[in-house]
Amino acid sequence: MSDQTIRRFSAVVDAARRSSGFITTEEMSRLGIPQSTVTRWSDMGLLIRMQRGVFRTQRGGFGFDEGLDLAMKIASAQQVIGARSALEVWELPGGLRTKVQLIGPRGARSRSSYVVVSESRDLKPIDITGRGRLRVTTPLRSIIDAAPQCSSEVIGEQLTAGVTRKMFTYRDAQIRIAELSKRGRRGPAQVRRVLRSRHAFDKRLSNPYEKLALGVITAARFPPPVAQYRIDVGGRTYYVDFAWPRFGVIVECDSMLAHSTPEQLAADLARQNDLVAAGWTPVRFTYWDVSERPEAVIAQLSRHLPRAVAA
Repeated sequence: MSDQTIRRFSAVVDAARRSSGFITTEEMSRLGIPQSTVTRWSDMGLLIRMQRGVFRTQRGGFGFDEGLDLAMKIASAQQVIGARSALEVWELPGGLRTKVQLIGPRGARSRSSYVVVSESRDLKPIDITGRGRLRVTTPLRSIIDAAPQCSSEVIGEQLTAGVTRKMFTYRDAQIRIAELSKRGRRGPAQVRRVLRSRHAFDKRLSNPYEKLALGVITAARFPPPVAQYRIDVGGRTYYVDFAWPRFGVIVECDSMLAHSTPEQLAADLARQNDLVAAGWTPVRFTYWDVSERPEAVIAQLSRHLPRAVAA
């Protein structure tokens, strides 16, 4: 090779080094390398053709990290790394280090054995972010998209990790699931079931808890409670969701939002111990209990409160 050719190829190698040796014909064109030279270098074995318009400047090992770089070269502007590949990028449970998954609206196709492309028509800007050099779905969207390939146990671990690492909140999950839910779509439905089983549905998302609970209480003919009742115990002031001072009974609605850290759980237990020591009987329900299992709520309250006889 002439000195000029060596300099030009060295410039290509330097540019490709930032992406595991991958470079596109468009990038080489910006370096002043014409298509005829790209073809000649490919024929000489200096460039390894990965798929149309994408080459690699080196031979050797090829793993998940190299696949991520190749995916970014293949991807259109609207396509991002998603699903279980994105879980691996975010270091969340259920990640998969095999073929890299690209998702997005109809766009570039992969002819590589290392990258698979899936179409998604509801990927929004809110679902896309950056992770270093990569364009990737957010942790929450990654969990939702990967849910059909994950067990309920793994989905639960993903949610716990995401909330603990402050990637999202349970409220964020509820809102995005509601936005993505539609007939026949498995991912949002599976994550919703896990959230419900873990009592993570926030009362603020649909009808207020007080309205739902009062409806159950009234229909069951319990005495009317006092909402947001103030209780002073040992110099501390607590407000409980509902109270029946005459009977010494209080009702509170729990969610994982209120107990997502060890500190919050410890504070809640101390609060309950104070209320019990002051002579109150706490009865606790989840929002899911009140909205979906009112008969269980009525049965529990019947142990502590009288019910009027139907006329």
